[in-house]
Amino acid sequence: MRYPKGSIQLNQSRDLPLLRQILRSEFVTHSQLFEFSRLNHCERSRNSFHWRMRRLVGRGLILRQTLAAGTGDAVYSVANTAATLLQSMGEYCLIGCVRVDANTASKNALHAIGLNEIHLSALRAGMLVRWTAAVEIRSQNELTAFGFAKDYDAIVTVRTDLGERRFALEYERSPKPAKCYRAIAACMSQEVHVNRLLYLVANYDILRFVSSFFTSAEFPVFFGLVPDWHVHLLEMPVLDGHAKRTFPLRQALNGSSETAANLGTAASCSLPSY
Repeated sequence: MRYPKGSIQLNQSRDLPLLRQILRSEFVTHSQLFEFSRLNHCERSRNSFHWRMRRLVGRGLILRQTLAAGTGDAVYSVANTAATLLQSMGEYCLIGCVRVDANTASKNALHAIGLNEIHLSALRAGMLVRWTAAVEIRSQNELTAFGFAKDYDAIVTVRTDLGERRFALEYERSPKPAKCYRAIAACMSQEVHVNRLLYLVANYDILRFVSSFFTSAEFPVFFGLVPDWHVHLLEMPVLDGHAKRTFPLRQALNGSSETAANLGTAASCSLPSY
């Protein structure tokens, strides 16, 4: 079959998964995108992947960002035409909410790239059941009466020794103003769709600052360091905002009533108690 000059025929098993991943990531590096494709069994050949990316960028479906992100790699976002196409095919997203504003693109790209690494660590370990991206969460929050308490960075479902566990995830590269955390702590009592919130933060100082706003929160909120997630995953030490004790994330997700005092801190734990 011949197609009109300048048109493009999208491959259902190769092109569309790539476009969906870029849309859900919002920003993603070339290397990250290939790894997503490989781990999700969509692409094995690096040469084929390179060719496909050149083709989709050349046809204007993928935007190659010019950002001072310091990634040392190409950074992509999805073009509005491709996002509109995916939405018409059932993808949950709000085209107007794609964060590619020129004034904030570099900051948003760095946040998205770091979040991609958190996602990839779970994929590599084979423990990830589902990753609900921020674009999907925003769509549900704005278009339905069954929204989450806030626009989380992701909703993550993982496998544990006691079964599947689902939690909201917030990734903090840098701290927000204090008023933002006060508002989040206040709204968490309205959350009915998830029963755990995990903050992954860049360093101890941010952890100490953010956790201070949740000391009286009734909703279970836990705090941990991004490097610990990449190394230990479910065994990473997390801080309980109430008791100011550290214990493994697996215990937090399983809802164990045992305290860190009973368990002791994990041998690999690098997070101090406060």
